[in-house]
Amino acid sequence: MKKVSIIIINLNGKKFLKNCLKSIIKNTNYENYNIIVVDNGSTDGSQQLIKSKFKKVELIENKKNEGFSKANNLGINFAIKRYHPDYFYLLNNDTFVNKDWLNEAIRSMEKSEKRGIVGSRQFTFEKKPAISAGWIKTFKTKYYFGEQEKEVEWVSGAGFMIKKEVFEKIGLFDEMYSPLYYEESDFEKRAFKNDFKIIYSPKSIFFHAGGGDSKNEKLINLNEVFYVNRARFFSKYLFSGLIIRFFLDLFRTRKKIKILRLIELYFNGIKYRKKTIIKNPYLK
Repeated sequence: MKKVSIIIINLNGKKFLKNCLKSIIKNTNYENYNIIVVDNGSTDGSQQLIKSKFKKVELIENKKNEGFSKANNLGINFAIKRYHPDYFYLLNNDTFVNKDWLNEAIRSMEKSEKRGIVGSRQFTFEKKPAISAGWIKTFKTKYYFGEQEKEVEWVSGAGFMIKKEVFEKIGLFDEMYSPLYYEESDFEKRAFKNDFKIIYSPKSIFFHAGGGDSKNEKLINLNEVFYVNRARFFSKYLFSGLIIRFFLDLFRTRKKIKILRLIELYFNGIKYRKKTIIKNPYLK
């Protein structure tokens, strides 16, 4: 039986985290798994909750918010050293998993050796379909909401499984995408370019509140981070799409962000497009 490490990033999400962990324990029928929570400097008692109510959950306590990429990398590295897992399932803290969610993800993964990433189907807490998978194209991102398993180019970072061989070949998440946005898109693009198949698994289901940790981040302007990381991603992988996205953002944000500021944000993303912080835990 393949070993799975479930990695959850948390930042002042005590209420969400409690329900998330309870749902995993209740609805996971797969036996060979462990849970790792990487806490990004919470001050709401999240660490105490885990220590008192979820003693079997491994807890990594960061002194500050390390962002999505670095925190996940810390969790992945910890899992490799402690558990040597075959699969890693990265899950947002503001989620509630459905019955048999993990088994279904594993079934999808094991249908072919070429499969490297499997994304689950997500719904809102109101049980409405949420964006789960699709294809990032020049003019727009095409989303897939179907009930059939599908090979795609992108799956949501809110809940997806990664085979260890992907990390072995392409390394971890690029920590230049800090603190969040486009980190999973970059990772999946690198996996896709290295011939790993990315699969949408509609029978692996979870419910997602959305924006759980980002709502707690008050120190930076996340809108501006979004445009910097968007520009960086598209300038690396789809330059024609960069131009299209810029003019779309120019139209959408004309009342919120000044034109010169948007140009500056895009320029910053392009400026650092070749700079990466990608480590490989399997290489010594």
